[in-house]
Amino acid sequence: MLEEINISLIEECEMYILGHKIFVRLKDIPMYLSKKTKDSIRNRYSHSVEVGLGTEYLLNHVSRQLGNNIDLNFFKIAKIIGLVHDIGHTAFSHDGEMILDRTLRDATDIYETPIRFNANLNNFRRIEKYNLFDMLPQDIREYALASLVKRKKEISEYPEYLYLKDYFSSAIEIEKKYLESKGIFIQHRQNKTILCQAMDIADENRYRVTDIIDALNIYSKEKLQEILLRGVTSGVRVKELRKLCTISVKHIERNGHIDKMTIQDLLIRLLNQESHAKTEFQNVMNNIAIAFNRNFILDKNAKLIPVSEEIEQLRKDFHLIASKYLWGSKKVQNIKKPFNHYFATVVEYFIYEDFDKEMLDSSTYKQDFIRLEKSKEHVKIIRYKKLLLLRNFLGGLTNHKIIDLYKRIKLSTFEKRLGHTLDKREKFLKKETIAAFDKSLDKYHQRFLERRTA
Repeated sequence: MLEEINISLIEECEMYILGHKIFVRLKDIPMYLSKKTKDSIRNRYSHSVEVGLGTEYLLNHVSRQLGNNIDLNFFKIAKIIGLVHDIGHTAFSHDGEMILDRTLRDATDIYETPIRFNANLNNFRRIEKYNLFDMLPQDIREYALASLVKRKKEISEYPEYLYLKDYFSSAIEIEKKYLESKGIFIQHRQNKTILCQAMDIADENRYRVTDIIDALNIYSKEKLQEILLRGVTSGVRVKELRKLCTISVKHIERNGHIDKMTIQDLLIRLLNQESHAKTEFQNVMNNIAIAFNRNFILDKNAKLIPVSEEIEQLRKDFHLIASKYLWGSKKVQNIKKPFNHYFATVVEYFIYEDFDKEMLDSSTYKQDFIRLEKSKEHVKIIRYKKLLLLRNFLGGLTNHKIIDLYKRIKLSTFEKRLGHTLDKREKFLKKETIAAFDKSLDKYHQRFLERRTA
């Protein structure tokens, strides 16, 4: 199997994806919204690159544990799968996904098949629309698509992708036969390929560490120390992680060997440093992610399972900390609340209002809408097809574009109240923030009222 792989073709595919506009747009979808702007704030682009590398590292490590020259990354596409695993995300990531999905379901509950938005399944639409896998040979392309199926039961939400079930069955068989050819016999009982499992774990592991790194943009160092003291129950020591990755903190090691120190103690001591605290804390956390990736083996049921339960407990601790103090906390919800309002406003405008076609900045979408409006099909069918187009349009937006559309919608509503179009309206729209935009609009409205009463 390995002899058939054209490595240069795989590398070309990687570079094509990295430079493609649909992938680069992920830079404008931050992982977290913060009132501060710091280095550690991730976006979907950097996260996807990290997951691509992590997926490859994880599979390489598990392969070495199996021995006998086994390479679970036999098609050499692990990095590609990690790169594109989030390419279907819309603006504001999971919050945007939930808002768009909920609004579409409500708008189409009268239909036999309500329209859904699922970022995981939207990956396939993006990959196909922009021909991201076209340079791959057919067998590798099918295996790659099958390895992006995170939850097989969800495929029915997008009937156009039912063919993926066949790809999935074929991919499972390919993995099984490959391992058998190496003398390893498994009962493949998973609903994911081994590659997909690796990508999912690498994805989780990046979240586990970057959630806590990004907490420093929301909480003080002192507060994060308190959270770690409260939330880390694992007693895993530095020496255990050093078996899997490099952990070197020169400043602390000068004052004593750190091998016997627990990871909890090390992280708290790093945060206590007067200088370089955030940088060294971030570096150690990134090394911990490598240790998490290397703490897995393949069992007889083709499932990737943790080796050290103590290290796995640390991974679970990080997850619980994030769920309680970050994406599950009232503080973060309050930060995200206005941004969710912007997204919901834009989605509801396009789905429920007679919107201005100029708001669609894609000539393809405009032409498709015009064709549907001229169609002689039943009005209910036309409405359904329009909503499918809107799902695809709204599912491809970025945070910046949502802010721009929100301002345009608000300006249009304001002009209707005034009864005329504003001169130099683009000047209003160029305001960087909603607050600055609102302030300019209020000033104009006040001057308008003063002129009218003079």
